[in-house]
Amino acid sequence: MVAAGNSTLPMRPGKTKLFWTNHLPHWEIEAGSYFFTIRCAGSLPAKTLRELETHAERMRAAHAADEETVLLEEQRRYFLTMDKYLDQGLGFCPFRERRCAEYVLDTFDELSSRGWDVRHYVLMPNHVHLLLETRTGADPMKTVWRQWKGSTAREANRILGRSGPFWHRDWFDRWIRDPSMRYRTISYIQKNPVKAGLAAHWKDYPWVR
Repeated sequence: MVAAGNSTLPMRPGKTKLFWTNHLPHWEIEAGSYFFTIRCAGSLPAKTLRELETHAERMRAAHAADEETVLLEEQRRYFLTMDKYLDQGLGFCPFRERRCAEYVLDTFDELSSRGWDVRHYVLMPNHVHLLLETRTGADPMKTVWRQWKGSTAREANRILGRSGPFWHRDWFDRWIRDPSMRYRTISYIQKNPVKAGLAAHWKDYPWVR
């Protein structure tokens, strides 16, 4: 049985560092690769938020009961539901403003000093997808990303001349288990602007790598 909070799962040798819950469960791996989605506040309609909360509740319950298969399936459903509506570009879309997009991209290099290397990314109008790799001894996930979200929110709001919430309170992450999953993740990131109708080819979109 795994309790919610800062508890470790039964160890997979050399792999799991921490398994913890904010709004969503987060699985942290030593020297791991991750797919992250961080969305802006106010980027989804109320109906979608209710559907996501149902999946999040099931994920938290599976986490607490150490039911990995259920957790992964609900994680998949959560992402597909979220992604479908995010790509419609609804609500708060700060990255339609070039200065805001350029600022956030510039912060990715700073993450490397904390052991988090951004290998691929796409900055969509109201969210960002990242493929990240961590090095041994990297700063903890929750510390790095809470601080990154806080600092980028303040500066992005300043650039936009606004106040109020900028990012959604949590983020979605999934650790990459094998090379084929990594390949699919890179392909997804690069094709996302095309799928959303923002470019004819991914190389034509300015905020993707």
